[in-house]
Amino acid sequence: MRTRPPAILSALALVLVLAGCTAPEAAPPAPTETSAGELRTVSSIAVVGDSMSVGMSACGTRDACPAASWALGTDSAVSSIRERLVSAEGGAEIEPLSLARPGAVVADRVTAVEKAKGKAADLVLVAVGTNNVCTSSMDKITPVDEFGQTYRELLETIRAGVPDAPIVATSLPDIRQLWEAGRSDSTIVRLWNESPSCRTLLGDADSDAAADEARRDSVMETWAGYNAAIIEACAGVSACTTDDGAISRISFSLDDISTADHFHPSASGQAKVAEAAWPAVRKALGG
Repeated sequence: MRTRPPAILSALALVLVLAGCTAPEAAPPAPTETSAGELRTVSSIAVVGDSMSVGMSACGTRDACPAASWALGTDSAVSSIRERLVSAEGGAEIEPLSLARPGAVVADRVTAVEKAKGKAADLVLVAVGTNNVCTSSMDKITPVDEFGQTYRELLETIRAGVPDAPIVATSLPDIRQLWEAGRSDSTIVRLWNESPSCRTLLGDADSDAAADEARRDSVMETWAGYNAAIIEACAGVSACTTDDGAISRISFSLDDISTADHFHPSASGQAKVAEAAWPAVRKALGG
């Protein structure tokens, strides 16, 4: 029989409404073993993140679809971290706390965590940083050193708020795959060229000019630096576990990218993120 860990801070007070969203783009993920090894009991789970963690465009529209979130979602086709833990707990309810916002960068998530003081979680997932490099212009990219310092501050702020909760800091998905998957589709390229999103990578999406290739290479060099900084920051904070780059190694196909905006993960893409993150969650919880 599992015993619950000591209560941390106050009871969770903010619960997402996760209902009414279907995921026509998704194919059910392969069954995942959840029972091997005893996991620390989790009754509440928080995610600190950006648009990916609210399921943006995952359900066939340009809206957020929390039910399809890799972290807190309830859609069985995604098999989110929350749902996997519900299964591991034998169906016990796990309350969600979302500190994720579309367009979020690392610095504003520090503020969001500070404002959430008084709320508790037994597990905190951190998935933020893509918007620091995938931005409107090259001069707005956060330098790697600054990113690392701010990310460490974010983890330390979380640790101060929930001293006993395991933290799982995930790597950032390979955003160049997004461009590579869609660049041969003229409709997708046109939409990218008309969109204000991620100009650093998707600007002049159909160009193979040397300057554009150099720009994309620079973006990916920064992306790699961020992922290294996440590992380093996590190593300096107690009870913090990384996914060892698992999410950064996901291979996304066009089916894994939303048909609504050709930018965010579809429900099947969200399922891949959950599958990649799950081993780190199990490790963090002692499984």
